[in-house]
Amino acid sequence: MSDAPTATVIVVSDYGGWGADGWSDFARTLSAVAEQAARERAEVVVVDSHPGGRDMPTDVGALAPAARVVRGDGGEPAHDLLNAAVRSARAELVALLDGDCLPAPGWLAAALGAMRERPDAAAVSGRTTYPEHAFTDRVLAVLSRAFLDPGRAGPTRFVSPYNAIFRRDALVAHPLGAHQRAMAARLQSEAIRLAGGRLYFEPDMAVTHRFEGWAMERRIRRNVGYRAVRVRQLEPRVPHAWMLRLGIAAIPAIATARTLESCWTCLRVGRHYGLRWFEMPAAFAIAIAVHSMELGGMRAAWAEGRGEDARA
Repeated sequence: MSDAPTATVIVVSDYGGWGADGWSDFARTLSAVAEQAARERAEVVVVDSHPGGRDMPTDVGALAPAARVVRGDGGEPAHDLLNAAVRSARAELVALLDGDCLPAPGWLAAALGAMRERPDAAAVSGRTTYPEHAFTDRVLAVLSRAFLDPGRAGPTRFVSPYNAIFRRDALVAHPLGAHQRAMAARLQSEAIRLAGGRLYFEPDMAVTHRFEGWAMERRIRRNVGYRAVRVRQLEPRVPHAWMLRLGIAAIPAIATARTLESCWTCLRVGRHYGLRWFEMPAAFAIAIAVHSMELGGMRAAWAEGRGEDARA
């Protein structure tokens, strides 16, 4: 239809869990998205997955007057809300952006351009950095966000759940499951890839992700460790799932492999995140430290999988 939007931009808000300044971060993101959406003739949908008992501030309408808000009753699972938002999208291209990710000017234009240039693409992810420029923040941005970055526009094996654009059909065919969102998104992207969907990366789809320092990193790393094992238990076709056949020895093996891969990522794309060559030894040391934080999550996932095997 001639009045169909060029894209549907779904902004996922869980601002209620961000602390006192969470709303101001979300407001900046939504305002930037609304401005770009108006320029590109896109629709904006807000998924309000706030914690139960909290209401979205009333001035959301002033930030994005044309936005639709998808919300539950406070107890509805976040993945159900996001799947409902995808099904309600009026466009064939659906961009997903977290409310704590501030898009750079031209973010949406770059996303649309990447999909138009690659008709075979099921999804395109963008580059995510952190707002601070201190050495530790730059390293952690590489270690946590650059694993899908090939260093230039081109194919990738992963999709960011926080900064990506999809063919709507791919999301509808492979909806999010009832897992923690990052793991559900990883299983979703693997399902799309295994079904033949091509995944790409576009560096001009740039966003700045909210960052809270080492406290945030510790939370991320336990979840990442859990996901690294649990995803391979649930989907044995994920690369390197064979390592689980090593038994409990799979945990140090996976942790070592992930550490080496992160060191290589620093060398491969660190310059795009502000790392300099003489900072690499320190970056490698931080990589060892952060991957050691994943061990507890890996052990929890291993125990969960063993428990399921025993009940089967």
